[in-house]
Amino acid sequence: MNWNRFFGAAVRGSVVVLTVTFLVSDLAAEENAIWGSDEPTRFDLKIHHPSIDEVTLFASHPQIVTPVGIAVAPDGRVFVQENHTHKRETKYKGPDKDRILVFEDTDSDGIADKRSVFYEGHTFSTDLLFGPDGHLYVSTRWFIGRFPNAASKATADGEPEKLVVCETDGNYPHNGVGGLAIDPAKPDWLAFGFGENLGADYRFVGSDGTELSGGAEGGSTYRCRTDGSQLTRLSTGHWNAFGMAYDLKGNLFSTDNDPNATPPNRLLHVIPGADFGYEYRYGRSGRHPLVCWYGENPGTLGMIGALGEAACGLISFGPGQLLSASWTDNRVDLHGLTTKGESFVASREPFLSGPDDFRPVHFAYSPDRTELYFTDWVKISYPVHGHGRIWRVKLKQPVDLDARPRDDGSRLSFDEAMGRLGSDDPYAQTRAIASLVSTPDLLDPMGWQHFESATAKANYAVALKRIDNGRGRQGRFIEAIPSLLNDPDSEVRFIGIKWIADEGLDQYRSDLQRTLQRGDLRPRDLRSIVAALAAISEGDGKEFSPDQTLLDLAVDPQKPASLRSLALRNIRADHPGMTVKVLATLVQSDVTAVQREAVRSLALHPKPDRAKVLADVAADDSIDSVTRADAIAGLVDAAGFDKLLQRLTKDADAAVSAEAKRTLVAKGLAERKLDPKPSVDDLSGWQALVDTAAGQGNIAVGRRLFFHPSLGGCYKCHAMNGRGNQIGPDLSTIHRQSDIDRDWLLKHIVNPNAEMAPYYRPQQLLTLDGEILTGLVVGREGQKQAYVGNDGVIFYVDKNDIEERRELMSSIMPSGLLDTMTAHEIRDLIAYLLSGDES
Repeated sequence: MNWNRFFGAAVRGSVVVLTVTFLVSDLAAEENAIWGSDEPTRFDLKIHHPSIDEVTLFASHPQIVTPVGIAVAPDGRVFVQENHTHKRETKYKGPDKDRILVFEDTDSDGIADKRSVFYEGHTFSTDLLFGPDGHLYVSTRWFIGRFPNAASKATADGEPEKLVVCETDGNYPHNGVGGLAIDPAKPDWLAFGFGENLGADYRFVGSDGTELSGGAEGGSTYRCRTDGSQLTRLSTGHWNAFGMAYDLKGNLFSTDNDPNATPPNRLLHVIPGADFGYEYRYGRSGRHPLVCWYGENPGTLGMIGALGEAACGLISFGPGQLLSASWTDNRVDLHGLTTKGESFVASREPFLSGPDDFRPVHFAYSPDRTELYFTDWVKISYPVHGHGRIWRVKLKQPVDLDARPRDDGSRLSFDEAMGRLGSDDPYAQTRAIASLVSTPDLLDPMGWQHFESATAKANYAVALKRIDNGRGRQGRFIEAIPSLLNDPDSEVRFIGIKWIADEGLDQYRSDLQRTLQRGDLRPRDLRSIVAALAAISEGDGKEFSPDQTLLDLAVDPQKPASLRSLALRNIRADHPGMTVKVLATLVQSDVTAVQREAVRSLALHPKPDRAKVLADVAADDSIDSVTRADAIAGLVDAAGFDKLLQRLTKDADAAVSAEAKRTLVAKGLAERKLDPKPSVDDLSGWQALVDTAAGQGNIAVGRRLFFHPSLGGCYKCHAMNGRGNQIGPDLSTIHRQSDIDRDWLLKHIVNPNAEMAPYYRPQQLLTLDGEILTGLVVGREGQKQAYVGNDGVIFYVDKNDIEERRELMSSIMPSGLLDTMTAHEIRDLIAYLLSGDES
């Protein structure tokens, strides 16, 4: 077998561009892979990290096709899963079953020159891993097995020992079992992941008969001994934990693909009892009111960092670092881990990247740790297709993979767990909840009422709910539900609402309906109650959306005014049923709260005929001044009403007059004097500027600035009390956080880069025609990726048009947001944020 290689290198700034061309010829007759492509590989592979010495193509099609898992034996042989069954089409000519191939580099030139078949016979293979014991661990979507002493064998002795079996009707190729990982300091224990399984029921059976079952709760992770015994569930709430890895201190991490409409992919720090928020039972989108993606619901954890799209494999890259593979983004990323409380925050920078036909999957190191191997699926096609590659990365220094001393921590006592329920650290909360779940006899259905902290109360209730998981009407603690629904705190009420929905407890339908009548109902209360009522009713099988139900509530004159106005505020402005005609009718309501919310919806409505309705409200002096001022602000981007605005500047009502003047300034039809603004890093200067605005902030003005398209414009990325967008953090409850005050808000508005969660880091794109674009990933659309710019406008970029992509440490939130505001307006905007008031 003769494989010829041409290798050239050029330096472009700090990026080394490797032009690699590999030609394959003289295939051995017995290995003539008629199903494998003979297309040569010709593309530039970009090296982004200085630790890389060179990259070579270790093996390529037709010698290897559609590879997935990879593992390197102590003698340097490279074992690779070759997948022939993933969405296999009838025209495909490859073997009927997946294979494990062995590649060797006998002349040490960095390219495999010998190949053999170790095993053939699996379906839907997902991962490979050599344990320190010399056994080869293998996963398919239905089981974990091992080939004993494979490190010293040329071929398998037969079928692998089955360690853990997943019994399920689920048969999607890559959302089952996978993500194998072994802690370097605890080689007798194996962790693995499991995808959302399309919501199908499943039962795991360990080698000692241990059984764990589930269904539509989402993906999960597990731990067992390397012989398959002592199986336990570690976490739930994943979409698909396809790749898993331990760091050198025994911390476990997983990649997690994202649901249909909820990017980004997540890097997760897995601990026992973790719930990462996603549940397949509530739809694929991840937007259901009863699930979350960022750890925003009580008892859930968020990501420690964002990953590229279709995140696959994960591996340690020495102390405090991980590597991840992004199948869709055509890159390998490096993540630095920084301690935060009892968990981490992860950075992200490119390590290696390639063109559209570079699709990395899983990783493995050489025995001396100087070489990193990884598989490459090559094509975007999910069905097996006859292409594949194995890459070898030669590193300048061996990677330090020696296990570090670790404090595994003693089990929390009951009192310690109770004391940590109200912690500010969600990982401390999760450990406390997990500890309480293990001591059900010490818990009281009403025990949560003894806490003053709403966080502690909600987390205690989460523990009760988890103990009752799957027991329905036979639940041990369900008597707590009515009291939970009646609690003054929305976080606590949410647990009761979700408990009813998750367990299908129809007997509490009237309790939910009574809760809808509360005068202090929050937006999340409303949306989750509507969702829970739908969950305990016969559904139509479609993805749930609350908008139509909310609209029905809003237009029903028999419903309480507070409920109608709250429902109206929570409906998307572009919802098909939310027409200008419907809103115009609601504007005529004699209920002030309903009329005002109708005007506010019109102010954000996409249809231009809304302006006439707003103008009529603005001119009507029989309507209260707040509603008239809201209508005036909504005319800022409407043509034909300048004379009306000029007339309203002389209105007898000061609020109306001031808003008309502000609107003319925003339209460029009037001028006003603004105080000079301090520099971004001069916080004391900003504080002094705001101090010049005497008196209390005007919350109503602050609200109009928040939703103003030309001045604040905050709503383009943020939501407040149900209205706005969910691109950035929802600010509805920011006023309830103990460490947030005027100065904190000033600092973060003036300097958006002061502190930024990892999943809000934007990407900077360099297109082939030289255009530089910056945006935050907001969704997927086939070959085109959706981003939102700092102006709040969504744009799409074809992946083939991107030359280079990098993650920025700067926020997408524009700086200079306050530059066009007066000191009084800045004061008013902050007053609105700190009040949370919508009256």
